[in-house]
Amino acid sequence: MKLTGNFSKKIYIILILVLLFGLLLQFAHSKFVLQFQQNQSLIEEKKEIMKNGFGEQKPIASGNAYCVFYDKADAYSNRLKANAIQSLEYMKMKTLEVNVEERLEELSNCKVVILATDKIGHLGDIENVEQYVHQGGYILFMSVLEPDDHYQILYRKVGVTSFHDYINTKGIKLTSNVLIGEKDLIIDDEFITNTSLSIALADEAELLAKSYQDIPLLWKSNYGEGAFMSFNGTLLQEKINRGFFVGALSLLEPNFIYPIFNLKVFFIDDFPAPIVRGTTQVIYDEYKKDIPSFYQEIWWPDMLKTARDYDLKYTGAIIETYNDRVEPPFDNIDDKDTHYLISYGRELIDSGGELGFHGYNHQSLVMDKEVSKVYGYKEWKKKSDMFKSIQELVTYTKNAFPQYTVTSYVPPSNTLSVEGREALKLAWKDLTVISSLYPQDGEGVAYVQEFEVADDGIIEMPRATSGYYEKVYDRWAEANTLTGVGVFSHFVHPDDVISEDRSNNMGWEQNYELFNEYMSRVQHTYPWVRALPATEAALDMAKNIYSHVTWSHSEYAIEGHVTNYRSESFYVFRTTSNIKSLTNCTVLTIDENTYLVTAKAANFKIELEEA
Repeated sequence: MKLTGNFSKKIYIILILVLLFGLLLQFAHSKFVLQFQQNQSLIEEKKEIMKNGFGEQKPIASGNAYCVFYDKADAYSNRLKANAIQSLEYMKMKTLEVNVEERLEELSNCKVVILATDKIGHLGDIENVEQYVHQGGYILFMSVLEPDDHYQILYRKVGVTSFHDYINTKGIKLTSNVLIGEKDLIIDDEFITNTSLSIALADEAELLAKSYQDIPLLWKSNYGEGAFMSFNGTLLQEKINRGFFVGALSLLEPNFIYPIFNLKVFFIDDFPAPIVRGTTQVIYDEYKKDIPSFYQEIWWPDMLKTARDYDLKYTGAIIETYNDRVEPPFDNIDDKDTHYLISYGRELIDSGGELGFHGYNHQSLVMDKEVSKVYGYKEWKKKSDMFKSIQELVTYTKNAFPQYTVTSYVPPSNTLSVEGREALKLAWKDLTVISSLYPQDGEGVAYVQEFEVADDGIIEMPRATSGYYEKVYDRWAEANTLTGVGVFSHFVHPDDVISEDRSNNMGWEQNYELFNEYMSRVQHTYPWVRALPATEAALDMAKNIYSHVTWSHSEYAIEGHVTNYRSESFYVFRTTSNIKSLTNCTVLTIDENTYLVTAKAANFKIELEEA
């Protein structure tokens, strides 16, 4: 039988389409398998980092120290000191804590003097203080100063022409880029409040920030060969403002350089997770869809598009069930849905993201009844029960992804007890990183972290901001965390958009528009920050923590010497000089007189043009 021409062509077209589909399927499968291989390589990388002794004591920087003067008997002073010391440790600076009762005979032994009290007299003889700066020293006042006799002797030297009573100031206007990328930022909100002196500045003083009512808050005043940096407020006692401290310090000394992590990490908590059936009014009014269809056809494709458009790598935190069971057995689950785990999980991994754990259920791993009550949860009775629930979660995920190893954890409601952390470690040998909260928790129950490697080798990598739309507090927290340590770490929940209070009574269309504006603004302000999923980011952070850098300064050059150099390392460099040449590093302008330096070798050099 002879085939007609048209029929023959159709057969060939069908065969070609089948072949193309097979190739596409093979490509997708290969890409997916490659992601699994990359996941396994991270496990090996963690072992290598720990095996090679990177957790040993870090070397001590040479040269003069950053001397932090504080009053051991004063709680406010201790909070200031703690934030200064932690910030300096992130910057890998040599520090010296000086209790004001003990004093320090020679200020000249300090590279920079930082006063973490409200009394200038705590630095010792005022003539010595004046002489120290005049001869090339630098002093940063972290607090509004008490206008006592010592202050009246020195106030004109620090750039003040007149002063009056204490006042309460609110909000802030940045007249400089003390926070990177945020010059001209204005915040008129109650969360920024200070006790300040009502003062007037000399014309030659450089105003860097003022209150919303235009009271000077931060300024620099050159004096002789050195300079004073004065903060006229009280907010530096709060952890979230550390970046403001770092920014002030970086604008005090000339040619200031410090290491950062350079990471952008984005978490989707409760994803993948069981999806509630039915619909909500706001979703049905907008899309005429039930909740599962909305997530599959609208929300998730939109989230993937935003990730592509604004350089995000999602880390999803899996929930197996939303039951409130805190006693075994944990395998009889009514809302278990492997379909959603596999389908969303594959797409998440395929997009360059990562699967992490949130919990067997959403009951925080806490045995304290009062803490659990804050969230309306049940407390766990035994550590062994928490252990068994995590074992079930590991098994559940392994059944869906036999070749994939989950390594990151996000505590439900950012709350985790000592017993819960121990249960996690016992049940889950591949636990590598825990991501909870960076800012202090107002209720005092959250698992608050620093960027560090714990003594047991687990990496602590907290989150600073959250939500689909930008809030002024998050803008401030983001700017401080990026300036201080070079990290943007953010999280959202899928069900935020179907919750009236968390969606701000907006539908997804409006939320999504605001979400895109938010991520677009972040990308525009910090285009230099690297987007990585959680474990890759955490391991990179650990390598940074376990390396150390020493500096050799000359009038027109800076040389960096990195011990335990493993891969590229990153630094913020502030200078008013032009850059002449580079050795083993690259430099990218990220703000006015502010650069991102990428070290390509253990020894690198920046040469500056002569003034």
